[in-house]
Amino acid sequence: MIKHILFYLVFFFAGTAIAQQDTAKSKVFFEPAPEGLVRFYFDNYYYLVDKNCQFKSIERISQFIVAKNVFHGEFKDFGLNGKIVLTGFYNEGVKEGVFTAYHPNGQKKWEVMFEKDRPTGTWNYYYPDGKPMFEVNYDNMGVKITTVWDQIGIKRVEEGNGNYEFKMPYVFYNEYGFPFFERKGKLKNGVPNGYWTTHVVDEKNRKTLLAEEIYSKSGFLTEAYNLFLDEEYTQPIGILPTEYFTTAETLNFKECSFDDYSGFYTYLSDKFNSILTSVSGIEPFEDEFTFQIALSSKGHPEKATAVKALKPTELNKAVESVLLEVPYYFPSLNVNGMPIDDTLNVSGKITVDKEGKMQFHSFRIKREMHAE
Repeated sequence: MIKHILFYLVFFFAGTAIAQQDTAKSKVFFEPAPEGLVRFYFDNYYYLVDKNCQFKSIERISQFIVAKNVFHGEFKDFGLNGKIVLTGFYNEGVKEGVFTAYHPNGQKKWEVMFEKDRPTGTWNYYYPDGKPMFEVNYDNMGVKITTVWDQIGIKRVEEGNGNYEFKMPYVFYNEYGFPFFERKGKLKNGVPNGYWTTHVVDEKNRKTLLAEEIYSKSGFLTEAYNLFLDEEYTQPIGILPTEYFTTAETLNFKECSFDDYSGFYTYLSDKFNSILTSVSGIEPFEDEFTFQIALSSKGHPEKATAVKALKPTELNKAVESVLLEVPYYFPSLNVNGMPIDDTLNVSGKITVDKEGKMQFHSFRIKREMHAE
């Protein structure tokens, strides 16, 4: 569940004793650093996390302007090994100048110039061994991929033209249960052209066709079909690695649980709010619910039973249906890290306003057999 940290920052800088100083139940998302700077704690997707959370991956040292709720001046982000992973500069919350990211081994990962918060010029990506990966040009006309090298140094795209093939990890929860996806197609003048495919890829590099797309000569998506969902879509799937460092600017934080860290709670909220949108004939209310789900070791839900049902009983069947419609939950693991059958208690909250619009939020999962 994503939450915002501004409330805590205001009280922190005002010198007020806040909850994070309660050592028994403390959550430290930031703390003073030398020379008037502040140390922030992030996961690797740049959501704030408790400094003692197992998902903490990045520490940022920066100035912070409380009145504007923004980073200011030069900042440095460090990984768990103490090496720098990102450097840059904010002018009262606005990205300016060169931003440089680094692989865990210290090799440069990418470098780009910002002007008034917008990337400009050439964004250069590199493989962990230092060899070039991509050159991507940003200008007033948009974004174009100009050059692509494969891992052995062969240039596959030159001057925006060539065959593009690149495998990327799924960094957040996905309904398919695969750790990677691969984008493949032709680039012409720096943008996708013609027929493109997306395959999902497992740990053994076995590929399954997920989606097909058709692009116009100017790079606009004209047709797209998801074979897994058996439906068309209009938003193109990304073809470049996603960089998450701008998430830090939102100061959103997550609880220290894998289901929250992975984005699964956000997925559940979005899924419920897209399927169950409104209800008629019910007075405005807010309520909590808990359903018990029998989950297989493959992550497939097999049965859902209400433990704490909603008082408008007609809604319980709808909630049960959506929970069972989720095609893949993260399976529980035993002490050896192997997936096992388990029982999940999935809790959430629902709010219905006077127009009958429903809002689902505050999802939580408790696993009965999962090894801690």
